[in-house]
Amino acid sequence: MKKIHSLLLLLFAVMLLSCEKSIEEPARQLLAEANEFFATNDYNSAKIFIDSISITYPKAYKTRRDAEILRREVMLKEKQRDVEYFTSMYEMLSERRDSLVTEFTYNKDSQYQDMGYYTVPSQAIALNPFNCFLRASVKENGDAYLTSYYRGAKIAHKRLKISSGDGFVACEAPFSSRSYWQLGVYNERRDYRYGDDNGVMDYIASVESPLKVEISGEQGKYEYMLREEDATAIKRVIELSNLLKMVEEAGVMRDEAQRALDFLIKSQQRSQENAVPNQ
Repeated sequence: MKKIHSLLLLLFAVMLLSCEKSIEEPARQLLAEANEFFATNDYNSAKIFIDSISITYPKAYKTRRDAEILRREVMLKEKQRDVEYFTSMYEMLSERRDSLVTEFTYNKDSQYQDMGYYTVPSQAIALNPFNCFLRASVKENGDAYLTSYYRGAKIAHKRLKISSGDGFVACEAPFSSRSYWQLGVYNERRDYRYGDDNGVMDYIASVESPLKVEISGEQGKYEYMLREEDATAIKRVIELSNLLKMVEEAGVMRDEAQRALDFLIKSQQRSQENAVPNQ
């Protein structure tokens, strides 16, 4: 009777091993494919094969355990790649920014401003004390503005309209307004933020023909032709604005990737510590 019992246990064990082998072997083949993709830095394909192991062979516990170890390695390599990529992009864009800003005038009143801004030298206020003109500026974070300067009888202007022979574009609501007397002349200043200007700055930058500026308000309107150098200045400020935004975005992406990488490294270290048996 004991021999029969032992024989049955042995037969059961053989069946279990055979069943386990029939499950683990095809799962191992998928894991081998995943490792091959990992070795060639094809991380997306590696993750697809890792996922397929859990879906197709949920009872292949040993292979699934090894697959999860590989998944952590894949994620670690992905984040290392992301950090390298965004760091390289940030450095490249920063070099372009540093080169481009040398062509601009940097302005900052440290007593009242936390952030400086850039303007084109030809649009300096000192060079245009009595002109009605459009002046472009961009903050260090990439936020750009178009400022309408008007000198003359009060019109309390808000609406800014730019027109050419092909059409026109206009914006109604200034980001900020200011009126003041300077050297015995009445001045109106209206700031319009790029992106909230209904496409005025982009229109100026894209249209080559002569442009007419019309400003109007509750007490009248005034028209003048946009100077070519002012149109060029607006184009250059848009270029710098876009570059500054790209630098800032690349820096954010780099920092996020670095934080994710640091988290994965710490998580892996904790897993390894927990896997070490107590002495």
